[in-house]
Amino acid sequence: MPFTIIAENCTGCSACEQRCPTRAISGDPKKAYFIEASRCIDCGACGVICPDDAILDTWGNMTSVFKKPQRPVAIVHPDNCNGCGVCVDVCPFDCLGPAPGNQTQYLGKVIVNEKTCVGCRLCEEVCGWEGIYIMPHEEKAPFLESLGHSVEDYDGTRAGLGE
Repeated sequence: MPFTIIAENCTGCSACEQRCPTRAISGDPKKAYFIEASRCIDCGACGVICPDDAILDTWGNMTSVFKKPQRPVAIVHPDNCNGCGVCVDVCPFDCLGPAPGNQTQYLGKVIVNEKTCVGCRLCEEVCGWEGIYIMPHEEKAPFLESLGHSVEDYDGTRAGLGE
């Protein structure tokens, strides 16, 4: 079952429509919006920013607004990413791209623009190498440290993609 909007609660702010990676949400400003079930991928990107308590998740639970550190974002596994680019091709927000320093003869690594990533999970689903994960932004540092990498080094490799 896809996410749904409770029309009585929706104020038509359009935040959910702008954040939806599959354009499943539509409506007119200041009127109730609607989620087209066949296009909804149950990613939750809409629910974490809805200020109106108007979105129900896949299981019928009310979603809640997350502060930025709690919002999901793509994190590239520094050791597992082989730079194949499948995630780059599937990203509807163009927030994934090749890392600076990649060369044409070497695929290199993929980097994430966390400012535009909504954590829709499409990249994670298509990666066959466990090279990218969706997690709350606040879990990035502990995740990288558990792998023996620093956030500073990780963020430094992303300098060329809108950071």
